[in-house]
Amino acid sequence: MNSEYMEALLEKQEFHCPVCGKKRYITDHGNHEWTLHCSSPEAHFWEFERGTLQLTLSKQHWDQSRLDLFFSPDDVLKNVG
Repeated sequence: MNSEYMEALLEKQEFHCPVCGKKRYITDHGNHEWTLHCSSPEAHFWEFERGTLQLTLSKQHWDQSRLDLFFSPDDVLKNVG
């Protein structure tokens, strides 16, 4: 998909994290689907020590920020390039 289109779409407020309001970013994509997660350091659970409360809270933030976007073939074709 066109990277300008992708960036413009991600700037929309409804694609910001519902937990903290930070911008989400694409963590996975394929075919007609994107998965988005929070970009804030508080959501990066892999940065915290295993078994800690910080890790648990961070993983919850990460999970709550997940958003799956599905695109029709027409959406994809209009914005390829």
